[in-house]
Amino acid sequence: MAFIQSADTARVERELSRLLVEEGRRLTTPKPRTPERYDRMQYGLGGEVRRWGLAGFQGAPGWTVLRTAPFELLMQGTPPLLARLSSRLGVPAFQYNIYDSTPEFLMEVDADGRVELSGFVGQEITRYWNSEPPMERLDTQFRIIAPSAVAEWAESAMPNACVTGWIYCPLAAPPRTDFDELRESQQADLVRWLGQLGTRIDPKSQEWRVHPAHIVRRLAQAGSSFLPAEECVEPAIKTVFGGPNARHCDNLFLVETLLPHAPMPVDGFVLYAEASSMEA
Repeated sequence: MAFIQSADTARVERELSRLLVEEGRRLTTPKPRTPERYDRMQYGLGGEVRRWGLAGFQGAPGWTVLRTAPFELLMQGTPPLLARLSSRLGVPAFQYNIYDSTPEFLMEVDADGRVELSGFVGQEITRYWNSEPPMERLDTQFRIIAPSAVAEWAESAMPNACVTGWIYCPLAAPPRTDFDELRESQQADLVRWLGQLGTRIDPKSQEWRVHPAHIVRRLAQAGSSFLPAEECVEPAIKTVFGGPNARHCDNLFLVETLLPHAPMPVDGFVLYAEASSMEA
């Protein structure tokens, strides 16, 4: 899921349309279809896929949500399509993905198109990095995005929202490596942070719950260390940045709207772009 810091969805659509044409794509309005079981439009890499689908709609105030098929489309290219879009609009943007077994990956771009990466892609740890990521970048962390304003809005607009995490039981043996000590320190910092928030940790399950806005702020302050990606980080990002349309920020949008070329379930735009020289 991707988010760009612009409330002008129409302008986002115009610039995105221009970029697609510059990529050699032809904008089209395809007929509804039944996706294949293993559909290129979902799982293929950008240049390998004949038809791309891109949709945009309002998220939290000041933000536009972007959904694509293939789902990594905006992160691909040199420079990435997301970076080119951001530099044209003069605003920052980011895409956050989780993968099987919940590795997480974050690509951020600033208003000039500069790219920052953190996390990694599933079993392909070097993907997008072109080598192994630095140890300090294994957890996702906002280094460009400043979430204070949107987090404050989310707390006010959705006071009862919450996400869940757990404190993991420490190993019986003391830390044996520098990495072990780093992870122990990170978990201790998380416990201190929860205490500062006044958050109760269940003594039996070690479960805790906080407002999604706190998680988004922590992503900028300390990163995602010991924050469950699927149960905590991803829903926090959807809730805070997706705002009133957060429910359209999950993968069902790709499966139920972009792949079958179905009508948009939310006000916004949808673009389909084809490379006519490729096979269907």
